[in-house]
Amino acid sequence: MKYKLIVSDFDDTIVDDSQYISESTINAIRDYEQRGGKFVFCTGRMISAIIPHARKMGLKGDIIGYQGAVVADIESGAFLIEHAIPNDKAIDVAEYLEAKGLYYQLYQNDTFVIEKENDYSNLYRKFTFKEPIVVGESLLSYMKRIKLSPTKILLINEPENIPCILEELQSIFGDRLLINSSKRFIIEIVPLGINKGSAVRDLAEKYNLSLDDVIVVGDGLNDIPMLSCGAYGIAVENANPKLKEIAKAIAPPCTKEPIKWIIENYTF
Repeated sequence: MKYKLIVSDFDDTIVDDSQYISESTINAIRDYEQRGGKFVFCTGRMISAIIPHARKMGLKGDIIGYQGAVVADIESGAFLIEHAIPNDKAIDVAEYLEAKGLYYQLYQNDTFVIEKENDYSNLYRKFTFKEPIVVGESLLSYMKRIKLSPTKILLINEPENIPCILEELQSIFGDRLLINSSKRFIIEIVPLGINKGSAVRDLAEKYNLSLDDVIVVGDGLNDIPMLSCGAYGIAVENANPKLKEIAKAIAPPCTKEPIKWIIENYTF
């Protein structure tokens, strides 16, 4: 087998907004693993929001969430590795966001934390099927009070505003934190040095594989480190143009079973 490990993003890569995974894709992954391959999700999602999909597909072993900041076991849900944002750095970001009046949420104990419910938090809840922790105070004061080091900070805003907000945040905090975008309306912040690319390299090492044995698949700006890590990088047709520029191949869009296509065209 030429490629022994496939690491794939989830949203807008293997699924569209319906979050439906076809039986033929599941069967293709199952066949690939029966032939000795390994399939792993690497997503920005909370572990609790991606594990149900992995379990439904019959996957076992490692799953990567929070943009590479967390590695967990699918069967138990236990965190094997977790990299959190230091409290002082998270507070610096929170002070800036609250001064700007921007909506953001924190991640603690594998769920998301909000000050109060609003349209953005309701959108996220419907998207992930997870209930938030509502603290009833500013997230800045909450972090200070309990000395929280969050797993991730996430902003939601209108898609037309995201590029400007992203550029501004990167210019101010980019030397201290990784700041990128996973969807058109989302900005994600995790510890500096932690990204999907570093997660793929660590995973290959764990499985005693060369990066030449690995295919990585994605669609968003947060997948750039993954497609730049030395593995064989594939972007889906609906991917961000910047990701497609660095991809070695283009797979069908997320609505046309790209993982099945990759398995059929690259692993036999």
